[in-house]
Amino acid sequence: MASDEFDIIRRYFNAGTLAFPSAEVALGIGDDCALLRPQSGMELAMSMDLLQESVHFPSAADPFLLGKRSLLVNLSDLAAMGARPLCFTLGLCLPRVDADWLEGFSRGLAEVARANGCPLVGGDMSGTQAGATTICIQVQGEVPAGQALRRDGAKPGDLVFVTGTLGDAAAGLGVLQGRLGESLSAARREALLEAFYVPESRIGAGLRLRGLASACIDLSDGLASDLLHVLNASGVGAQIDLQALPLSSALQAAVPTREQQDLAVSGGDDYELCFTAPSARQQAVQEALTDAGIPVSCIGRITAQKGLVWQQSGSPVSRQWQGYRHFVAAEGER
Repeated sequence: MASDEFDIIRRYFNAGTLAFPSAEVALGIGDDCALLRPQSGMELAMSMDLLQESVHFPSAADPFLLGKRSLLVNLSDLAAMGARPLCFTLGLCLPRVDADWLEGFSRGLAEVARANGCPLVGGDMSGTQAGATTICIQVQGEVPAGQALRRDGAKPGDLVFVTGTLGDAAAGLGVLQGRLGESLSAARREALLEAFYVPESRIGAGLRLRGLASACIDLSDGLASDLLHVLNASGVGAQIDLQALPLSSALQAAVPTREQQDLAVSGGDDYELCFTAPSARQQAVQEALTDAGIPVSCIGRITAQKGLVWQQSGSPVSRQWQGYRHFVAAEGER
């Protein structure tokens, strides 16, 4: 069993499966800093997400799946910027040393890191007196100068798109917590749980949207909340067709129609991309993504009039949704 911080790092995090060589990494784990070799003409994209036990994941979460989720939700930010992953750092606070947990967690991290060419290059770890596991990951990526997908480029007349399906992860959390899914088949329960634990990596989508999308964001807190960030940054509004929202068969079997909309619009944890593009590029967008096996749906249009309007059968609906907000939502809600 690992005896101290450095033994834990050596056993679980400095293995070749996780801290593997990369052309862009001059020096990885083992010194005061990692050293990177940025390519000429590239901008560095950096993002950090913190995952707290009982807030972002349940205490009984499978460590292997949690390891995968922890890196995937961070890579989602790079995807939203159209950036290619370079490497990541890891901060870990643990209430105790659990060899089985560490083995599973590091194995999950390694699987996602390898699949996305994103090695671990350093970090820090500590014990905690609070009793809750905390995971903090910073990802670094690169994007050609001037080609990053930002939030502030949406224009009136642009179309609004999303990749994949919406609401599955929120329903998966409901299944995990025992609130949903008692009547679902095993296959559908598993599909919803996988959507929560292992969101699709949309790095490929982000790369293909360079030069096509006018604005982009990843859906972490829910469509209602995250799309507003794009609208506010761009100084525009949007009309969204609720009937155009892409819903999986598992979600439709899990909850009634009204709740399907609630989860798709405000459930959060989708980690799909929501982006805008000029209507003249709609076919190019569809071809760029579907040719790569990435589902994409057009769900609305950007307007000059500010505000977010939800429509059904061509008419506005009075319901309003909000996504997840820290310090506002009830403790342990997510």
